[in-house]
Parts: sequence; structure tokens; C-alpha cells
Amino acid sequence: MSDITQILNKSLIERNILPQIIKWIPEKEALILLGSRQVGKTSLLYLLIQYLAVNKGIAEKDIFYLDLERIDNLELLNAGADRLLDYICEQSPGNSKKFIFIDEIQYLDNPTNILKLLVDHHSDGIKIFVTGSSALTIKKKFKDSLVGRKITFAVYSLDFREYLIFQNERELKDLIDKHSDFSQLKPISDISHHKLIKHYFEYALFGGYPAVVMLNEHAQKKKYLEDIYNSYIRKDINAIFSLENITAFNKIVKLLSLNIGNLINAQDISKEIGIARQTVEKYFSILESTYVCRFISPYFTNKKKEIVKMPKVYFYDIGLRNRIINDFRKIDERVDAGALIENVVFKNLLKRVETVENIKFWRLKYGSEVDFVIDEENILPLEVKLKETDNLPAGMVSFSRKYKSKTAIVANKKMLKQKNGFTFVPFYLI
Repeated sequence: MSDITQILNKSLIERNILPQIIKWIPEKEALILLGSRQVGKTSLLYLLIQYLAVNKGIAEKDIFYLDLERIDNLELLNAGADRLLDYICEQSPGNSKKFIFIDEIQYLDNPTNILKLLVDHHSDGIKIFVTGSSALTIKKKFKDSLVGRKITFAVYSLDFREYLIFQNERELKDLIDKHSDFSQLKPISDISHHKLIKHYFEYALFGGYPAVVMLNEHAQKKKYLEDIYNSYIRKDINAIFSLENITAFNKIVKLLSLNIGNLINAQDISKEIGIARQTVEKYFSILESTYVCRFISPYFTNKKKEIVKMPKVYFYDIGLRNRIINDFRKIDERVDAGALIENVVFKNLLKRVETVENIKFWRLKYGSEVDFVIDEENILPLEVKLKETDNLPAGMVSFSRKYKSKTAIVANKKMLKQKNGFTFVPFYLI
């Protein structure tokens, strides 16, 4: 049985990002999917292959899947674009369009030449799909920016809606979708609320890696997260970037894990660990480019009154973060419960914004703050409260008055109401 036949026979669950990628299939650009290990990039390639075969009638012989963790595929592509083209012609003669899927392109010696040649000279007859685990590595290995030759998509682990689908809770997912318009608040029954909170708190402990979500036992989930931590952070990232101080890097990962939602001072960390600030910032960049965590910037207009330098940090998958600090206690037993939920809200905001750069926070030097500010056409402040309360957060009030935001959201455990222009919604609706 061929690789493509095996892929077509797989039973897969659709991801939210799939329609966005499909829209670009008719265009000439190579489509690049970037994300950490185990978030489902390979499954997305499989879903795209199934879409082409089932929905577009593309013949199996015209679809090529090349996993670069297989030495024969790596050698084929490292031999150059001409060798790849010869191989394609051997396997699928004729003028029909070919669809090439390259998994983990960062392993190639020189990916630029292949993509550039195929897109510039063969885009009428070939469409390229690529995955990679590190934006920084690909940026370094691509000898030029490939502007006009690629479209890049960030792939994350499951958001909460996707998590519900993977848990066979499509009715709960549909219920959330029905409440996505906060201008028309509708009541949620206590039964549905309790189900959603139970799932949300489970999601806040073990995160959204698809393979982890599909496991039933907590012990299995912990073990799988342990494997991801060891293989991705401790091995893969070190191998890709040849880290000069692995011990310091691991300490930084641990420190960031303990400080989700807090301001991060690179100078303080450099003193605490005993390495140069430049090295700390380099490691920050590596962690961002490999989709382990994200540093979000402050929103400001007045540099004299508002903090403008230090970012806050959040992890792209909260289950991985909990594994790094080895803490899987229940939400109501944790001192970091508020920060945990705040990180989960950050993760789920990713689907609501055009780009992660649009997620910011606001904080004045004298202490007023807002957890998140969505900096798009309409400024949206958002505060996260673990408990159910209809008190108006002082920072939100200050921000809304200062910037005249049209709406403001307080994400809390259960309350669903409007009050003085503020919208209170359960955090599972974000």
C-alpha cells in the first residue's frame, strides 16, 4: 500500500485552520505551516491530501508526501530541485498538476533553492506544501525572504473549541459558537455550564496537543507531555540551534513557566542565572520561534507614564507549561490558578486576532493594568477573573476612559451580563 493510499484511509478530525489554507491552493505560492512538534502539522498535510483526492479528484499518483525524517526523502531533496523533478516525472508522467507535501523542511541543507525554483519556474504544474518546527531556523536557512513565493500559517495545539470536538462534545462546541456574539447575550443552562467548566479546567491542566487530548488517563497524559518536553525542548531545540549553555537554557524555560502572565525582565534573569543579557534574549527568541512561548508587548501611547519595555510571557500550550514545572494539581488547589486561566485565555485569543502581535497588555507605572488589549481596528480591553464577580476592574475602567474603547470584556467563571458598558462572559466563550 502506498503512502498516499494509507493517508487517504486515515480517519482524521478537521482543524479550524484548514479552510484558510485551502483558500490558497489555487495560488502559485508555496504554503508553509509552522508550529511546534505534536501540534498536528502532519495531520493537516494529511487532511489537505484527503481534500485534494476526495473533493478535487486529484489522482493518487499526482500527490507526493515526503517526510524528511526519512533518510531516503532527505537525500532526494538535498540532491536538488532537478533530482526531485526527475523523481516526480518517473513516478507520475504526464502534464497533470502535481502536489508535493514536504514535512519538516528545516532538515534540508538549502530549502531556498528548491522552493524558489519550483515556485518561480514550475508553479503552473506543481503546488508545494511545507511544514517546519522553527520559524527562526527556516528564516536562517532561507537565503532570501522568498517574498511573493510563500504564504505562512502558524499552527498551534488545539484551542478549546477544537478540544471539545476531539472530546466528542460537538454539541458543547456548537453551544459556544451560538454565544460568540457578545452583543446579544443568551443564558447558558447550569448543566451545560458545569460540563463546559469541567472540560475547560481539564484543558487548563493538560493543554491541547491532539495526542494528549485523545488519551483518557491522566497518567498517560502526563507521560505524553513528558515525552514532548524531553524530545522537543531538551533534544530537538538543542540540536537545531546548538545551544552553548543547555543548563542556562533549561533554567530560563523553567523561570518563564513559573512567571506566566508576569512582566519579564531579561536583565534580572541574566543576573539570576549568571549569563549575558544578550544570551538570555537569544534564548527568548529561540523559544518564540519554536512556538514554545510568546512574549506580548505593552500597549501604550504615552511613553513617560506607561511601561514600554518589559513584555509579559505566555505559553502556547498550557499542558507543556504544567509539565515543565511538574504541577498537575486541580485548579482549586493551585496558587497559580488565576495565571493558568489567563494563559488559557491568551491561547484562545489567537483565533480571534489577525496576528499574535495584535495581542498586547496595558499597565501604568503606578499599577493600573489590563490583562489583554486587542490592538486592531477597534481597541478591545479584556480582563480575566477566576471568580464570578460583577465588580468593574479599576484598570479596565481607567483604560476605557482613556482610550474610549467601544467595548470591554471581563472573562470570569460564570457570569454572563452587561453592566455599564462592560460585558461579563464565562472565559470558555473567549
